[in-house]
Amino acid sequence: MPILPPLIPPQPGAAAPARLVLQGIGKVYPTVVANDDIGLTVRAGEIRAILGENGAGKSTLMKIIYGVTRPSSGRMFWEGEEVQVESPAHARSLGIGMVFQHFSLFETLTVVENVALALPGKPALDALAQRIVEVSARYGLPVDPRRHIHALSVGERQRVEIVRCLLQDPR
Repeated sequence: MPILPPLIPPQPGAAAPARLVLQGIGKVYPTVVANDDIGLTVRAGEIRAILGENGAGKSTLMKIIYGVTRPSSGRMFWEGEEVQVESPAHARSLGIGMVFQHFSLFETLTVVENVALALPGKPALDALAQRIVEVSARYGLPVDPRRHIHALSVGERQRVEIVRCLLQDPR
């Protein structure tokens, strides 16, 4: 498998600007505090892992970033501007992508049909199928765009979710 260049090349002697900054993020539900005073900075080109036990608030934090859930407290900055992400559509318009642990694929449709549903407009399926092949190959996640979701393994379905996210041009 070829080694891919970083999405954004690092600049020698200078830290990349912060893409995402969370300050004091909290989420309180009636019976539980899911997040308490979370701070996080992710710079362009960085990869971060959020680790914790079941129930630690990882998914809640990701849902806040993606606009599925609103925080109870704190501030979020995207590329230096304070934002309140109102919805997943708003997150995608900013360049924020998300792949959830539970699949959101239609079993009776093909890979290309599922991906098309996530993209704006009505993409031509033949051209989109070619893009799926190219992107999935580039990232080492081979996916056949003509296969039906119900015929895919769990791992292949996860690949479809990742490729679908990548085709939405996240930053």
